[in-house]
Amino acid sequence: MIIDLKKFVSKIRTFDSYYMKQFDGFWRWKLKTETEGKHILDENHRRETCRRVWSILRGWQAYRPCDSTVCLKVLKDSLRNASEAYNQIRSYTLLEFDKVSNHSLELIWHELGRIKEEGGNTSGSGHYYIVSLSKHLMFLWGQTLAFDSRVKAHIPRFNIYSYVINHTKWSFETWKTVMGNFQEGLKQMPQVVDLFKKESIRRYGTDSNVPYGRFLDIYYH
Repeated sequence: MIIDLKKFVSKIRTFDSYYMKQFDGFWRWKLKTETEGKHILDENHRRETCRRVWSILRGWQAYRPCDSTVCLKVLKDSLRNASEAYNQIRSYTLLEFDKVSNHSLELIWHELGRIKEEGGNTSGSGHYYIVSLSKHLMFLWGQTLAFDSRVKAHIPRFNIYSYVINHTKWSFETWKTVMGNFQEGLKQMPQVVDLFKKESIRRYGTDSNVPYGRFLDIYYH
């Protein structure tokens, strides 16, 4: 995995301002809201989180072609069910991906994945529409790319690239493998990590919770 620093700077400066402002606004709110004892999926903030995520991702077509009323109901349930698992992972970044609780990640995977499943049911196979699932998780956590078709076409050709590029539904293990590859790539490029931290400070006033997944998503878009 190779990331051109000049290309990243150019990409993030010229990225569509509509999408950039929506994520940045949500991320600033998240950083302001979350403390050691509070987080965006706790009982005092979950409703506002749902409202914000729903409003933004509906415009990003994350729910198409599902019935919006059903999707919203499932989203509310999923955020409630994923609250404690989210609390367990929220302090980890992509650089510590291998240290994140597998149990918590998998619970979140099924909860966010079922939002676009018929009747809001979990998949017996564990395969879900990766774009919808990862868009939700990118906002909530910031550490995953959104993996739409454009991004998938430009990411490094990992060993499972042919599967990744040709399937709209991924398994938890596929996503974990891809994320692990990105973690290892970043760990081998300290100059990229430093640049991402500087960009986080510039945009959000801190580098304590860098949204590595979001920055990578912009780079490969």
